[in-house]
Amino acid sequence: MDRDYFDRPERYKDLNEKDKVVLDNWIKSKFEVASSNYTIRSSYGLKHDLNRDTGIYVYNGQFKGAMLAAGFTAVDERMLNWHFKMKERIPNSFYGFCLRRYKYNNSHLGDFTRDMEKAPEFPRESIDKVEIKDYLYKKHACVEAIKAFEKAWMNFEKSRK
Repeated sequence: MDRDYFDRPERYKDLNEKDKVVLDNWIKSKFEVASSNYTIRSSYGLKHDLNRDTGIYVYNGQFKGAMLAAGFTAVDERMLNWHFKMKERIPNSFYGFCLRRYKYNNSHLGDFTRDMEKAPEFPRESIDKVEIKDYLYKKHACVEAIKAFEKAWMNFEKSRK
């Protein structure tokens, strides 16, 4: 086996179907094609994010192949770890509202939003207050997080009118 075997995008075809489906769905849920370069993480970092979120381990080449199959363009295929022309997908939901509005705020709403972002099981597509609140209670969210949620939810509802 040659040295770069695990970095070849064609290794994507070697994945079992179950892992392919999870990988493909993860990519579709996280990113969308864009004209700008996504420089935050390379293929190597993204494959580790996938592993953290789903428990599935793939080789760098398999991840690159999955990205190509999903329609993304590599910035420079001569590099070992690829960057892609893409942007993060932000759902049209409470989670997406908070990301767009509070992610970079130095406030309790910003802290709450960054905590949501780090929790892969957070109901990211939800616009249901009860579902989100149940999730927070199930995860034993602190009082400050519940207060931040209530304030953010109030602003979310106002934005939808």
